[in-house]
Amino acid sequence: MQHGSDILIIGGGVIGLTTAFQLAGQGVSVTVVDRQRVGCEASWAGAGMLPPGDMATAATPESRLRSSSYEMWEQFSVQLREVSGIDNGYRKCGAVEVGPAGAVMELQIQQWQAEGLDCETLDRAALERHVPGLNPEIQRGAYLPEFAQVRNPRHLKALATACQRRGVEILEEVGPISVRSQGRSVEVTSPSRHFGADRLCLTAGSWTGQLVKPLGVELPVAPVRGQIAQLRVGQLPFSCVIERGRRYMVPRADGLILVGSTEEYVGFEKRNTTEGISALLGFAESIVPELGAAEVVRCWAGLRPGSPDELPFVGPLPGYDNVFVGAGHFRSGLQMSPATAAVLADLMLDRSPAISLDGLGLNRITIPATV
Repeated sequence: MQHGSDILIIGGGVIGLTTAFQLAGQGVSVTVVDRQRVGCEASWAGAGMLPPGDMATAATPESRLRSSSYEMWEQFSVQLREVSGIDNGYRKCGAVEVGPAGAVMELQIQQWQAEGLDCETLDRAALERHVPGLNPEIQRGAYLPEFAQVRNPRHLKALATACQRRGVEILEEVGPISVRSQGRSVEVTSPSRHFGADRLCLTAGSWTGQLVKPLGVELPVAPVRGQIAQLRVGQLPFSCVIERGRRYMVPRADGLILVGSTEEYVGFEKRNTTEGISALLGFAESIVPELGAAEVVRCWAGLRPGSPDELPFVGPLPGYDNVFVGAGHFRSGLQMSPATAAVLADLMLDRSPAISLDGLGLNRITIPATV
């Protein structure tokens, strides 16, 4: 069975669906294909944190993609709600970074200030105003009032619904997908279908490297397991995100708190472990001791698409005229999805992207001479 479309997107996570939504809004015929249900991998599993950024001062590949996305999120959320009728839970909640006083904390504060971000240094008294039950051993922190969040499952539901209402065809549970070379273009098949399209976009997260391997391209995108615990308390002891290094707590308005996350290089093994969840619960209690009495509602795990430099690969696939990639966002797929989708849409419609791809393109990988 053959299926045709202007643009075929493989991978129905947040990057693929956001790209489809933007393209469909410009009158492009788009089909999204996923081996399972859309949005059920890393996109669904994350905590929805949206750190602030300022494009006027963004000087690194990471800050360009983060800042450009951040400036889009509020209006993007309004647009999704208008099209889908679903509220994705976007809100500015602020974030407190806690840590021992010292050079590491000072350097982080200096980096935020260099970016022009609104950042307030906190002594113990100021910390207690934001987090009344904070462990008394924590004496130093910083506050980012522009930090925002969305609720991932609601956002993915809104996004899929909005795509369909814009005419995007979403094909789920198609089984294993194969991509094969046909000269400088490719053919895409599943066990029951052959897919044709003018342009192909690969946004399959941790599986993207497997998809391009038959094309002679070694894309270093690998799964990194992240576990999360969900707690419930009668009354939220804090309303802002709390971060310490790479771990965090994200409060929801309905009394739930997400505690994350582990970073485990265990291949495509998506399951919770006693060790992982125990470490997260210990972290939560070490920051806010009263959380030791919180109810553990559920736990889950997701596979983040990691890359060697923790930056995504965004751009055309070397050696092919009509293949584009958006993968390897690691911990930042949801937060960077609006700008990533805008870049991919521009590239596939033969426009110059609004932000530079320096440091983000696939020229960071070595392509064999046979391609």
